[in-house]
Amino acid sequence: MKSHRLSMFMLFCLVSAGSGCSQPDATGPIQLVPSDLQWKSSPALHSLQTATLMGDPAKPAPYVQRIKLPPNHRLEPHSHPNSARVVTVLSGTLHFAYGETFDETKLRPLPPGSFFTEPANMPHFARTGNEPVVLQLSATGPDGTRYVESRH
Repeated sequence: MKSHRLSMFMLFCLVSAGSGCSQPDATGPIQLVPSDLQWKSSPALHSLQTATLMGDPAKPAPYVQRIKLPPNHRLEPHSHPNSARVVTVLSGTLHFAYGETFDETKLRPLPPGSFFTEPANMPHFARTGNEPVVLQLSATGPDGTRYVESRH
């Protein structure tokens, strides 16, 4: 029964992108408006900002985050060890592709409303254009990022 409630709670959070959930250990629905989000940046995130809406990316459990990428930003090829990573583009256009080498010709523009997955350990890369991009990531932790080593 507890698993069913968690599944329903996650579904509620995913369906209500504008409302969402804010506390890592919330046992019931919590509503958020954009001004409630607490954006955090870290040198390890290479100019990205994140706001955790629900859960804790460091724990082996579901979580939801918003991710802000600045204009004219390039994400080098990298992968994540966790599975079930699904991403929706909320604003801006993300240019995204899978692969171990950054290749501008492979990038596909993903405008607002676009959806993509990041399978565990599958390298991918991206860039933004002249506008910032906001993504919503739903995944199961623990999270992590491994950059593909350059092969020069």
